[in-house]
Amino acid sequence: MTAARAAGSELKSPADQFAQDATTAVAGGGDRAFEEAVAPLVPLLLRYFARRVTPMDDAADCTSETLVALWKHRSRLPVVDDERRAWAYGIARKVLSNHHRGRARRDRVDEALRTAAVLTPVEAVPDEAFIAAEAVKLLPARDQELVRLVVWEELSIAAAGRVMGINPGTARSRYARALGKLRLAYRAIDS
Repeated sequence: MTAARAAGSELKSPADQFAQDATTAVAGGGDRAFEEAVAPLVPLLLRYFARRVTPMDDAADCTSETLVALWKHRSRLPVVDDERRAWAYGIARKVLSNHHRGRARRDRVDEALRTAAVLTPVEAVPDEAFIAAEAVKLLPARDQELVRLVVWEELSIAAAGRVMGINPGTARSRYARALGKLRLAYRAIDS
């Protein structure tokens, strides 16, 4: 027995560490019984998803979603190991189904955007637009967002203020000040 094990702090494999971290995160450190019951399932669930999803990075996300569902329904968590494992796989199957539906939706949207991009000619962007974009980056963050909402998203100043959670009068005065700062920044970059 090593000194670390004798001290009670076992060296853990990455999968074991993931299992502990994931169950503790889901349980919030407040339900030791849940953590102990679910920790052995984490590597099994991770393998289940790794064999079924691409990219493989999504396997950890699906495992986390399954753990959250197990936590939400922890009062129904079976006591017997085999039943608990089967129940977890049943939930994992639903998570996997949701994952595939979401992936299919994203693929359809991606294809529609690619098709639209091919059909829509891209306008040449003048140098002034690049200089203006760089000048906007020099503004304080709240001013950047206000200018972008008004100029890029074509919102009224009052509507942009509502988006940002500020009243219309404040938005108008901030926007006026931001335009002044923007003119100075633009001149500094352009010269």
